[in-house]
Formats: sequence, structure tokens, C-alpha cells
Amino acid sequence: MSEPPRSIYRRETSVGVPARPLPVGVSLRLLADRDDAALGRLMERAYAGTIDEDLGDNSDGVVEVAGWRRHGGVASASVVAVDDADLPVAASLATRGSDGGAWIGYVFTDPGWKGSGLGTSVVAASLEILAGESVFAGVTDGNTPSERLLTSLGFVRTGPA
Repeated sequence: MSEPPRSIYRRETSVGVPARPLPVGVSLRLLADRDDAALGRLMERAYAGTIDEDLGDNSDGVVEVAGWRRHGGVASASVVAVDDADLPVAASLATRGSDGGAWIGYVFTDPGWKGSGLGTSVVAASLEILAGESVFAGVTDGNTPSERLLTSLGFVRTGPA
């Protein structure tokens, strides 16, 4: 089965990051190594039933997160939204491309928190860390929530992947 087409989005450094209020009981923090298993499970729940359900080459979120870490993952620019129990409910995982460019590699939100602005909040926080750099993101064509999130933060579609 062939992969669905994807598009590349780019955000220039001159675009400001708007402030995003967080829901009550949620805070943002940098990704920690201890988060990987919880992030893997969260990724599986978040992508279930969506256009990106296959999680790349496998259906295992923990394997996907481990692959992200091995292939350019940048924990110092990756942000998680956590609930009162410090469990991740949304994440923005940043990465470096082979040319050193900054990318938002993954964005996902627990289904129970979708529509609360957490995806936008975690990406905005990653963008603040990556201030001064152009940032890219790849999106599966037809993933309307991701397309809207990126454009709301100043990303522009630059063409097919």
C-alpha cells in the first residue's frame, strides 16, 4: 500500500508566536526521557481513526517515539502538555533534518482533549524555543486539523513532500 501524499509547510522566523491560554489543570514542560512510553500510548490513541493512523511504518507508538529519538529528535525543543498527574495529554516533537533544519516532526493530542487548543499550545511553545530559525513541518494531505493548526501559527504550504 502506498503512502498518502504529503505537503511541506514552512514558517519564517519573522512571524511572532501568539500567546495561547491553557485549560485549567494543564501545564507545559519540556519532554523528558521518562515520557516515552506514555507518549507512545498517547500517539496511538491520538492517531486512531485518522488519516495518519498507521504511524509511519508501524502501529506501535513506543517504537515510533524511539525512532524519532534515534533519527534527529530534539528533546530540548519538544514540549508536552501534562495534566495534574503529570501525564502527557498533547505533544510537539521537534527534530532536525539531515541538513540541520528545524522540523515539527509530530503533533498529537489525546482524543479527550481535542479541540481545547493544546496542539496549538505545544507547537507554539516549540516555536518559541526555535525562535530565530525557519521551521518546517510535513503534513499528510487531507489532515485538515494539522493544516489549520500550522496555518494559524504562520506556516505556509510550500509544496509537495
